[in-house]
Amino acid sequence: MTRLRHRPALDVRVEIRGELPREDAEYARARAQDTAAELLPDAHGLRLRLTRVRDRAVTRPVLAQADVRLDDLGPVRVQLATGTAREAVDLVLGTLAGRAVRLREQGDIGLAAVHESAYRPQYADRPLALRRIARHKAVVLARRTPGQAARELLALDRCFHLFLDAGTGRDGLVHRCPLTGAVRLWSADGAAVPALDLAEAARRLWLTGRPFVCHTDPGDGRVRVLYRRYDGHYGLITPVADGGCGAGIPSARD
Repeated sequence: MTRLRHRPALDVRVEIRGELPREDAEYARARAQDTAAELLPDAHGLRLRLTRVRDRAVTRPVLAQADVRLDDLGPVRVQLATGTAREAVDLVLGTLAGRAVRLREQGDIGLAAVHESAYRPQYADRPLALRRIARHKAVVLARRTPGQAARELLALDRCFHLFLDAGTGRDGLVHRCPLTGAVRLWSADGAAVPALDLAEAARRLWLTGRPFVCHTDPGDGRVRVLYRRYDGHYGLITPVADGGCGAGIPSARD
């Protein structure tokens, strides 16, 4: 007798933050279930989080974040912002499914990065005097080739991604060009990565308006990143040796 084996349904979690109509929350759950079914059989744990920002100065007040773990790609994540909840749900889940397909078939997301740039969350307009380093992550860098790091950068929807170069043993960083979506590489032994203290890094971040400043620590020479958070404050990522505080994938998302 042949017995059919049925894989358990994919665990789908939907989290709502802020005030949203109940029908929008129900729509989000139904669309998340549909997307999970499309990603089977090698998908695990799809999560969707909707947040409505109360700041009236923000023109796209609904932030949608979706992520899923795939057997062949690992974690895949998307974060976008739109004007309405339903638009945010459709856009973020459609982008998540499309990103998984492109990464599987092409190893890249192509021109989709340019389209997605129009829906990036907005930075809060916090006065310069009130900005501070609101988050400091000290992490052990994962050993990767530049190609592997670039693939993780795209899968995790980051603007930059720190790693330990498997070939050279030195700190490296891959990042996306905001206008074209092209992936570029910086290395600790390259002349393009200056040695800066945090005050100078913050000054350059403010003057350039860029999402982050990659630089080396004048003390130990290791690459670190000061970046803008969507709440208007700054975040700092610094690498540490094995056995130091923290471990994981050091990338910017907020």
